[in-house]
Amino acid sequence: MRRSGLIKAAVGLVALGGLGVLFVRSARSVRAEPFEVARDRLARWTLALEPPPNASGVVLALRPQRELASALFNQVFARTGESLSSPVPAEMPLVLQSEFAGRVPGTLALEALLDVARMAGLESPAFEPRCMAHRRVSQPGTTRQLYFVLFEWSAFDQFRRQLVQRMRDAGGSASAYDPNALSPVLIVAATDAAFSRWLPLRADADEDCFAPIALK
Repeated sequence: MRRSGLIKAAVGLVALGGLGVLFVRSARSVRAEPFEVARDRLARWTLALEPPPNASGVVLALRPQRELASALFNQVFARTGESLSSPVPAEMPLVLQSEFAGRVPGTLALEALLDVARMAGLESPAFEPRCMAHRRVSQPGTTRQLYFVLFEWSAFDQFRRQLVQRMRDAGGSASAYDPNALSPVLIVAATDAAFSRWLPLRADADEDCFAPIALK
């Protein structure tokens, strides 16, 4: 009887282990399913200046329709079940305070920055979302997580490179400015509201992407 009981217990443990593996696989499968976005929600982005100092850490951003950001946030929350914060407003950082401040002085420089972005076609973007991405940073006593959409957009990279010459033409220094420090990303959610701590954000599609974006 004792041996029979041990066998039953062992079988039960194996079964529980199998169920655990299936649960983890199922959760990963759900997490990797495409995020759905209505194609018309990718239209009508708006350039926005954010004069420093400000809490966002951003000087120039591109803001989507509110419905795009909220739809993506709701899908992330539904899949993760985590306590998440969303940036208000949601935006794609184009130039950071740390990159701009002190290098091209004056209020007119901010307006010139906006003009460069418009001439580069950033206010009427033609791009495709590449994936929903996730980044996790473990620190003593806490784990921080970020969810963002990575886009394919060559005009973004061209604009960032153009700023190097603009800074020099304005009599500033571009020595501390790295055109490749930012990727075209829309920050969707994070486990804390300190979104500026993730900037500059250079995405790695191989490491960060976990689910495709399906346009409908």
